[in-house]
Amino acid sequence: MSRPLQLALFLLGATIFGYLVAQIGVAQLVSDAERTGFMFVPIVLLYALVYACSARAWQLTMGDSDRPSFWRAYALTISAGALNFLTPVVNAGGEPFRVAALAPWVGKRRAAGSVILHRMLHSFTYVLVWFTAIVLALALLPRETPNVVRVILGVVGLLLLGVIALFMSAHRSGVLERILNWLSRVPLLRRLAAALEPKRAMFIELDRQITEFYHRHPGRFVQAILLEYLSRCIFMLELVLIVASLGFRISYVQAFSIGGLEAIAGNVLFVVPFEIGAREGAFYMLFNLFGLDPQLGLYTSIVSRVRDFVWIGAGLVLIWMAGDQTPRGAPAASAAPQV
Repeated sequence: MSRPLQLALFLLGATIFGYLVAQIGVAQLVSDAERTGFMFVPIVLLYALVYACSARAWQLTMGDSDRPSFWRAYALTISAGALNFLTPVVNAGGEPFRVAALAPWVGKRRAAGSVILHRMLHSFTYVLVWFTAIVLALALLPRETPNVVRVILGVVGLLLLGVIALFMSAHRSGVLERILNWLSRVPLLRRLAAALEPKRAMFIELDRQITEFYHRHPGRFVQAILLEYLSRCIFMLELVLIVASLGFRISYVQAFSIGGLEAIAGNVLFVVPFEIGAREGAFYMLFNLFGLDPQLGLYTSIVSRVRDFVWIGAGLVLIWMAGDQTPRGAPAASAAPQV
């Protein structure tokens, strides 16, 4: 990765980061951190484990040879997470960054295949977590919860089962070329399909990498999914710690259900930049729905934002480290991809 590109990414991210800090206010962020007290340290460190699991899962998709070390993959994962947060609506600014940073080791196509594959596994695990959260919610919600809420959760659960089936189909038989074919049949998207048509051979190759990982390395496929799922399980402890910092208690299964349902709400409201207001409102309503003090939900959302800022700052700093080192004997950009 070139130094000018690193500098551009760093400056862009730092500008947005500074704007968000100014909007919330440094004093407010410091006050929230002080109120949480010493518990803020393990809350922040939990995300180090979350990123570690995700980085290892990504490393599994790269193959055995010509890949960066775990620590470099770890740094790239943190930086990409920061860029994803700073690109609202699409939340995908970190993926091209990962491709560019990984390419010196494995070549452009193999890097793109690895990043796309990991993104699919990451998204697939999110859906599994959401489904788990709905199952837990149906069992944990108070008896006086309106039936309409249970019906909505049941319908969403059935939809998620369909999405899980779709993801499994994509890993077995590929999905990128099928998406391109689908785009060409939708009137409003035919121009996009026409623009992407020259890249069909690349999509076919990426599909091959995705399906080969599933068929030739089923153990790695399962391990990567388990690591991503474990990362979400670790993340849900954050709610337990935040509530405990105020002298209250919440069970882990409650925290898992609330965290998973909030993630569903956040993805439904993906058009809201940085989830401003959406995260706070979702936590407030969910804590109330589970018979807990809704003010705890509001405070939880605030502390989680402070944690976001800490890791965004760390990710921006690590951008400088992401492209400093070029591996010896790096493959050419046109190197034949493999999994």
